[in-house]
Amino acid sequence: MKDTLTIGTIAGISGTIVMHLLSMVWKSLGIIKITTLQVSAAILLSWSQVNTIYGYLVGIIVHLVIGAAGGVLLAYLLKLSGKDYYWLKGLALAGFMLLIGMGLIVRLLKIAPQMKNDGLTTLMHTLNYVVYGLLSSYIIAKYGKFSISTKNSK
Repeated sequence: MKDTLTIGTIAGISGTIVMHLLSMVWKSLGIIKITTLQVSAAILLSWSQVNTIYGYLVGIIVHLVIGAAGGVLLAYLLKLSGKDYYWLKGLALAGFMLLIGMGLIVRLLKIAPQMKNDGLTTLMHTLNYVVYGLLSSYIIAKYGKFSISTKNSK
């Protein structure tokens, strides 16, 4: 696929879906206390609204938008820097999103304060981000077709 924006969006959404499925598995096994979807919904809604049908829908939309944006960012990074070590670049994206999203935005907005007191939940969310970064970068590297264009070439 030659369209960088599209492959990044597809990769980011795919990574986000897998990330959330893992989160649901961890939650159903009682390993984590809050899913990534709940955290995403809480960005825009009060906690009392997060676990409603509307909260669920808002969480899906917000989570997919954030994931797609990360995928697009990664696609352009791979376009500019090359596909070699794509997995490392995917991990770098995951780390960036983890620190900015969970480390800064969630803390500044005081979303899901229970995560700060639950190391296992935080660890599993970190693992989810790793999976997101690896999967997104793999999809972009495998299916993205980037060409180097020069200004003066005909």
